[in-house]
Amino acid sequence: MKLKHSFFTIISTTKTEMGFDFIVELNSEHFIYQAHFPDNPITPGVCIIQIIKELAIEILQRDLFLKKIHNIKFLNVINPLENKKVTFSITLSSEDENTHKMGAVVHHETQIFAKLSLLFINQI
Repeated sequence: MKLKHSFFTIISTTKTEMGFDFIVELNSEHFIYQAHFPDNPITPGVCIIQIIKELAIEILQRDLFLKKIHNIKFLNVINPLENKKVTFSITLSSEDENTHKMGAVVHHETQIFAKLSLLFINQI
């Protein structure tokens, strides 16, 4: 299930020295938040991973498959009522034309929500 344009919207994209910074706006009214959790919405970890995948597709302009999660640390919860806009800082290193290592830090100003290291391959 794609989340772009329903669960989140890309507000801006900035090329950085190390990769890309995406500022995304979370839709606190999305049905996922109604179940997770009704009076205290928290962004599920699987949604954070899916957002990173969709942002990686934006960068590489090709369909990707998440092959492996090397490391993942959820440090703080993302409540879309308190942090409607968050930044996904993504670094990319490709081993070859089909294999792509991604590092991601999800944050807002100085607050870090998650750090991830992922391996994607081109979807066939």
